[in-house]
Amino acid sequence: MLELSAAHCIRAPAVVDSIAGLLGNTPTVRLDRLTASHGLAAAVFMKLEYFNPGGSHKARIALAMVMDAEKRGVLTRGSGQTIVEGTGGNTGIGLAIAANLLGYRLVLAVPDNYSKDKIKLLRAYGADVRLSDSRLGRDSHFRLAQELLECNPGWFMPDQLTNPINVQAHYESTGREIVAAFRHAPIDVLVAGAGSGGHITGIGRVLKEVWPNVAICLVQPERCDFRANVFSSHRIQATAIGRVPKNLDLGIVDHFVDVFDEEALASVRLLMQYEGIGVGLSSGANIAGCLKMAATSEPGTRILCMAYDHVSDYLDAI
Repeated sequence: MLELSAAHCIRAPAVVDSIAGLLGNTPTVRLDRLTASHGLAAAVFMKLEYFNPGGSHKARIALAMVMDAEKRGVLTRGSGQTIVEGTGGNTGIGLAIAANLLGYRLVLAVPDNYSKDKIKLLRAYGADVRLSDSRLGRDSHFRLAQELLECNPGWFMPDQLTNPINVQAHYESTGREIVAAFRHAPIDVLVAGAGSGGHITGIGRVLKEVWPNVAICLVQPERCDFRANVFSSHRIQATAIGRVPKNLDLGIVDHFVDVFDEEALASVRLLMQYEGIGVGLSSGANIAGCLKMAATSEPGTRILCMAYDHVSDYLDAI
């Protein structure tokens, strides 16, 4: 039964020096209404990463990669140097926030078939958005970013696909938060997409260190196979990008679950209707994966996934 008390309604608000001070420590919700609607006895949880600055988990890696470049002397804070990156949107928003706070110029390569609302948002943050031709492949934006870098060797590319700070940021922050939140009742299964590879690898490594029996489940869009390096067209943005990223450690993956576009979309709507939580299509794919895993799991199995971002950026897709 849903209950609200004064303790739920009155919380001491944080006072921070910048929006970066609100990064991390995102909440996790148990999705009992959704599982009950499917007659499932497993417990499914979702960590709401859209509570991060910029509205996604990518803010974690964006700030971490820029600050690491500063530590290595590649970037100088306040210099106005140019950062360039290929992104589907969320990493770009995180980088835009970092660039604005720390004094850099930002150029982003984004596929021309990605969320129009997110492209508008990136430009509102002040990013110089260059659209890649999506007909050239699902990794067209990464190739465009590399071309821009080659033409402008003085620019800096964080390169989320290969930068080890991507994995490290999730290992040290997101993963540790999950361990702390579930220290009294461990997670049995983590369901996650691939994207740049950082979050499933970083989180997965932490969970396996703490709970060796945890199963890591990788969500694959329809007709995509990470094991065979085979990728096909799909609508679930930022899950399978047309290549196996260097940061994706397939060695920690125990199960692969295929999710169709329609299943991801249906799960977005189900999550809103049963739990009041609005997420994007890649997060909907995670929910679809969780429901499939729950259907074949023992009663009481504890399954966790991530809400990467919010539905407000994908209204044109649902």
